[in-house]
Amino acid sequence: MRLLRVELRRLWMRRVTWGGLLLALVVAGLGVAGQIGSAQPPTDRQVAEAEAFYAEELERWEENGEQQVEQCEEAEAEAAADDPGADFGCDDMAPRLEYFLPPTVSFVPDADDREAAAFGVPPDRGESQDPRVAEIEQSLWTGWSGVGAAAGYAPAFLMLAFVVGVSFMTAERSTGALGMWLTFEPRRSRVYGSKALAAALGTVPLVVAGWVAVAGGIYTLHAVFGTVGPVAAEDWVEIGAFSARLVVAGVLCAAVGTALGVLLRHAVAAVGAVAVVLWAGAVFGYPLGAAQRWTPTTNLTAWLEGGTAYGVAQELRDETGMVTTTWTTEVVTGLQGGLYLLAVAAVLTLLAVVVFRRRDVA
Repeated sequence: MRLLRVELRRLWMRRVTWGGLLLALVVAGLGVAGQIGSAQPPTDRQVAEAEAFYAEELERWEENGEQQVEQCEEAEAEAAADDPGADFGCDDMAPRLEYFLPPTVSFVPDADDREAAAFGVPPDRGESQDPRVAEIEQSLWTGWSGVGAAAGYAPAFLMLAFVVGVSFMTAERSTGALGMWLTFEPRRSRVYGSKALAAALGTVPLVVAGWVAVAGGIYTLHAVFGTVGPVAAEDWVEIGAFSARLVVAGVLCAAVGTALGVLLRHAVAAVGAVAVVLWAGAVFGYPLGAAQRWTPTTNLTAWLEGGTAYGVAQELRDETGMVTTTWTTEVVTGLQGGLYLLAVAAVLTLLAVVVFRRRDVA
């Protein structure tokens, strides 16, 4: 405990740590500012224009609506011959005023936004469809919403925790402070453990401050404009669960940063290596097919959001030689995502301890 208290003080005496906290607040401020336009309700002028267009469209609908519905039903019947589940929405073709209003984002996605988000995933809608996919598609983190926008900034706070963890080890090695410290406390395992734990726990305020600032700021913004929307009790429970998972992810990211600081020895190398891995997982994830299950970005998303889904394309050749592409949707659970992150942190930490005990720190 004595070493841990010393390392925590040293961590927060560093300008990099305070700079990370300041940068987290700046990122949160930019996130809140970016939501100002979308959180505002329509102005009186926009409402008046929408009502005028709606009145014109309603007049045309009263003249030709029945004919349009009949045509739609005929087309739906023809499509049903090949696809019994075909639904063209013929019963819901009448114009509505909200169709002519500019979209307004609520703090949590409403039912329409969550349903629209499902169109972004091209799953196989057959009987083999995993029921968990529907739960993920309808979750709080899908659709267009203020809380979803806030969650989009969470990886930035995790990256800052990682950078602080890297710098905490590499800076002391490059300045010789680490070698000096080992003359007072020669038990290297204890030194590494105290530094890794200090980085993991010491960066929690950074992650929490950034998340609270962006989520609280966006909520306040919606409250001011009156666009919070109906936030149910289960929504607050899920936001709280996301916050807790984010803190755990921040602890693991800082521990990974400390480990890579030892293994790669240079901050630029450690940060660059992680940036390349994350970039490759995001850019080349689709060609990996089912192997997307094991990319860091997929598992991080699954952990933070309590589960995530990804599409896999399969090319099938029929009897005539024609090639068709079918889609299936696979699920990565939040449990797998958490175990994945824990395993990565544990393996890198174990390697770092072995290297730290044997390598010359000079």
